[in-house]
Amino acid sequence: MDLELTNVGLPDGITLIEVTGEIDVYTAPSLRERLIDAVNGGEFRLIADLTGVDFMDSTGLGVLVGGLKRTRAQGGALVLVCRAERLLKIFRITGLTKVFQIVPDVLSARALFADPEGLAAPPTPDAENVGWHWVPGRIYLSDERDSRSVEDATQRLLDAFGLECVYSFPPVIGSWFGEFLIRLKNSGQLPTKEEQFVKLSRALDLRLLDRQQAEVDAAQGAAVAGLIRSLQHTPRAVVQVGSVLLVKVDDVIVVRNLTQVELAYWERNPALFRDPAAALLELQQANSGAAEVVASASDHEHASAADHTNAR
Repeated sequence: MDLELTNVGLPDGITLIEVTGEIDVYTAPSLRERLIDAVNGGEFRLIADLTGVDFMDSTGLGVLVGGLKRTRAQGGALVLVCRAERLLKIFRITGLTKVFQIVPDVLSARALFADPEGLAAPPTPDAENVGWHWVPGRIYLSDERDSRSVEDATQRLLDAFGLECVYSFPPVIGSWFGEFLIRLKNSGQLPTKEEQFVKLSRALDLRLLDRQQAEVDAAQGAAVAGLIRSLQHTPRAVVQVGSVLLVKVDDVIVVRNLTQVELAYWERNPALFRDPAAALLELQQANSGAAEVVASASDHEHASAADHTNAR
């Protein structure tokens, strides 16, 4: 769905921006430009009405945080109107309820501007304390039997690549589906999380192709091997760590490091994360004409056995 933005001038120098549609990597730049134009035009008292928003990802959260910083730098404020629980949950989980003033309707937002003390808010926390920059992680298993071992293997994988899980949603049992949020352990130091995802994708590539992994850190290589081993008895699985996606269907495993546009597509189609066959087809179609990393389960078991023998 496209994003629609409508500016409405209100009394007392307040500008209402009505937002309708989806705020993601495709559409967020339009909202960013609208907020920048407002501040550059001397409009520092802003209300963003999110009542008509159906979906918002971390890109959208980042745009709103940027708009808040710009208005505050000019002595103004950005107040959010939101009452949809699906969006409020995102703000609560990421800690942004401590950053934004969020009210259920425009009338309440205007009342805040009428009361200077009502707009008093703590300084915007450092990025470490809020989660608009956190990235998603997901695990889908067609059989919940090995869910604990896969969870443990994924945790070791995150740790090996300098990442950490900062929030886990309760899993959905039947098959097994779990979601979590990831951040870089120390974002003040290189490499960035994007660079870590590239390294993770490459380590998985090498592992599946059973090639020498001299360029892969020993701990990282062991963590990658552990994750693949944990999936050996699960017929169908999807594991997402940030932009890195691993899909297993029977004896085939495909790994891909998604671009931001591709990642946005998957976020807008969450059913793919619970349908490995459809997810595999999407990956194969998206990568037609390019080299995919595909390996059979027997190859993985052979590689694991070889590693075990060499380690003895």
